[in-house]
Amino acid sequence: MQTQIPFKTVGLSLLLLSLSACSLAPQYDRPELPVPVALTETGFQAQPGESFDAQRLGWREFFKDEQLKALIAAGLKNNRDLKLAALSAAEAKAQYGVQNAERFPQLNAEGGADMSGGFRKSTERTYDVAVAVPAFELDFFGRLKNMSESALEKYLASREAEKTVRLAIVSQMAQGWLAERLAREQLQLAQKSLESWRKSYAFIKGRASSGQSSLLDLEQARSMVEFTSITVAQRQREITQATNALRLLLGSFENRELPAAASLVDQNFAELPKNLSSTVLLNRPDVMEAEHTLLAANADIGAARAAFFPSISLTGNLGYLSDDLTTLFAGTTSVWSFLPRLSLPIFAAGRNKSNLELAEIRKESSVLQYEKAIQTAFREVADALMTRASFDDQLAAQKRYLASQGLVLELATQSYINGVTSYLDVLDAQRNVFQAEQDLLDIRREQLVNEINLYSALGGGLIETSASASGGLPE
Repeated sequence: MQTQIPFKTVGLSLLLLSLSACSLAPQYDRPELPVPVALTETGFQAQPGESFDAQRLGWREFFKDEQLKALIAAGLKNNRDLKLAALSAAEAKAQYGVQNAERFPQLNAEGGADMSGGFRKSTERTYDVAVAVPAFELDFFGRLKNMSESALEKYLASREAEKTVRLAIVSQMAQGWLAERLAREQLQLAQKSLESWRKSYAFIKGRASSGQSSLLDLEQARSMVEFTSITVAQRQREITQATNALRLLLGSFENRELPAAASLVDQNFAELPKNLSSTVLLNRPDVMEAEHTLLAANADIGAARAAFFPSISLTGNLGYLSDDLTTLFAGTTSVWSFLPRLSLPIFAAGRNKSNLELAEIRKESSVLQYEKAIQTAFREVADALMTRASFDDQLAAQKRYLASQGLVLELATQSYINGVTSYLDVLDAQRNVFQAEQDLLDIRREQLVNEINLYSALGGGLIETSASASGGLPE
């Protein structure tokens, strides 16, 4: 006795075979790191360095200043670039959903009525209702599977791109805030110096009235007052520009109530390691984005290879057909159809071969882009790590120089009062002290920016606090 296999069992079996299709994509092997094994503050080394995950160090713990943390929080909430990056990731996710749906059969409910007749012929009616399966490709060679995997990797790459933008916003906010703080502190310094030189001018004016100082001394003192007034106006302009740039990053030009900020000299960040393994770069979002792009290109090769093989598609429906609406759902009116179709490529004018060559070239390009991303990340970390010591030395030397110039100013002033030297020596000493004070602020800001660059280059700035790390990084 012959056993009849139910139609739905056959369909389900074919579907499972299709979804578990083989893949013709080449085996993926992550390219070797095209950089030294480790790097330190003094250079590269062949021995493995310290493993450090900056992504687990939240920006609220790295940055200490409450005003800066309040601004970063507002920027992450309102920044337009970050919102655009999130929309791009959402778009890629939707595209993946569309592509992945191609792997599954679609079901359509269809119904209709067909009426025909003539002037001397009665009208004939036919009614039908059915559940139809449009053309569904059995993915035996993994073409649809690889196309779906490619779309998935592109979506994952877009998520990493969003993280890269988030990381950049944190870094740019911090650096923009430091630029604004520098302009404000240099303005305060210029205003303080202006007040001091106005007093000096009044002092020289009194001496000139009594004949103890010349008109040349008086005009030289006046020139320093005007020179400092120019500097004050310049610093005020720099504050306006830095503030507007910071507000653009914030995504809002409204005035905010913020906590008081510490001076640049008193700013400090969480300590970062001095000896790092190059493998820490693999966790950077831009490097992971490049790797997902490489994986997508790898899957595209599998889809291109599958185009050389036959494809089988199925179309069918199951329903009822009757010439009488009242008996449409009677058992005798049930109908079904099953239409398998085989397509075998014979001649395509080299299209499939060219598509495969294109996919392979794009993969080679993606490998180079991945290696370039790692080398760029390595250079950024090396720049920030290997210049830390020089900033410490430069800052210490600048402080000693400022102290020395302060002593020179005291001696020059005393010598001028005693009539030993001209007032020009006092002016030179005043200018040197003023410039040394400004340079000290510049060096301190550059030192802080270098620490921010190192933190960002290591992938730091993705999470708010380390406590949130247990819940994973931002999706």
